[in-house]
Amino acid sequence: MNKFGLSSVITEKATVELLDIPQGVKVTFSGDIDVQNPEPIFVPFFEQIHSNVIANGVKYVELDFSKLTFLNSSGIKTLIKWITKVTPLPADQKYNFKIIANSQITWQETSLKMLSMLAPGLIEIQIQ
Repeated sequence: MNKFGLSSVITEKATVELLDIPQGVKVTFSGDIDVQNPEPIFVPFFEQIHSNVIANGVKYVELDFSKLTFLNSSGIKTLIKWITKVTPLPADQKYNFKIIANSQITWQETSLKMLSMLAPGLIEIQIQ
């Protein structure tokens, strides 16, 4: 269990888990996210993380996609909704993202780099 007491989101094809790390929290994605409408599954989880990060003064969220083999455009849209919530926050509530991508999974480098443009200065990309 993580410091926020949030359970993992587990679907037939994917798992999204929140872990504690020394710098803040880490969200790991594994499997395939290819459901037609992932919002009801993932948005509440991302909103809980977002609220807890702000309430607890966490300044660093790592998003590890290195084990996610597929993410459809609807899944990317759910991430965009989360990331764009950080930009308008007051400076004392903003937090940074580090996105970890796997260079061996073709879609990741291109699609995940695009996310860094949503919140300039708040997102770092690491391609492994």
